[in-house]
Amino acid sequence: MTDTNIGELQILGSELTRHLNWTDAVEALRVGHTFPRATLSDMLTSMAKGELLTRSAAIAGMGAGTKSVTIRPGNPELSPPAPSVQGLFTLFDEERGHPVGLVDGAFLTLWKTVADSLLGAHYLASSDAKSLAVMGTGPIARGLLEGYAAMYPRLTDIRVWGRTNERAQAIADTCSFDLVVCETAEAAVRGADIVTSATGARSPIIMGEWIKQGAHVDLVGAHGPDMREADDELISTPSLFVDSRETVLEHIGELRIPISTGVVTASDVLGDLYELVGGDDFERYRNETTVFKNGGGAHLDLMMANYFFEQARK
Repeated sequence: MTDTNIGELQILGSELTRHLNWTDAVEALRVGHTFPRATLSDMLTSMAKGELLTRSAAIAGMGAGTKSVTIRPGNPELSPPAPSVQGLFTLFDEERGHPVGLVDGAFLTLWKTVADSLLGAHYLASSDAKSLAVMGTGPIARGLLEGYAAMYPRLTDIRVWGRTNERAQAIADTCSFDLVVCETAEAAVRGADIVTSATGARSPIIMGEWIKQGAHVDLVGAHGPDMREADDELISTPSLFVDSRETVLEHIGELRIPISTGVVTASDVLGDLYELVGGDDFERYRNETTVFKNGGGAHLDLMMANYFFEQARK
């Protein structure tokens, strides 16, 4: 990371969008996973109307950073509506320890979350995927829709499902490409080559029996210890992966709950992104049904923030 004097502190947000693209964002995460594994610290604090999530990471050669965001799923329904995720990320210089700059937390979360899923799909999903099911209607789901559409140009069948048809239709009405709004989760999922889910579900909404053989399932939404989007049958898929063992296995309900009940064990997880990026036998998984749990983590924020500041300097 380039040295920056504290007097040159930058604040980055959505104005940077025109300098970003999904291909480079995914590559930034891939390269980040070639560095030594991050030192991580997470804290989730309950609030009266939501949660405060604070995540910190340090990576040798990339510096350190902390993101603090509030999570309030009901905010989009307020009048006027507000983002469900709000906060800031602070990037710190590795050599001198001073803050380099700040990044809008919601903006950073969107880009790192979508790129995280796309990197997993790069290794695990068929590059010839024709159909995509997007579960959810919030900003992350919209970002996943845009990201997958950009990275998988052969998609001809794109479906969206949400708990509220009106919100799903609103996505369809504003998209630059055709998509189908599905009445049920099952209708969206059945037959899809790729399923990506970013909902606030606390109990499973995606059933293993619906999944097409050879499909890739990307689970994004469950961020808390009591949250799940997939049922036991789906989580029991032999080709099970996570973005980070450290952030997912003991902290996120998608894996924590089925591990605690004996449905799966930690050893059933075949790998995380560090192992996928560093390995050479991932090709065989593209013909299998794969499940990838995107649990996030401050190391991903740090990798993406470095990409942001590199682009801002150009």
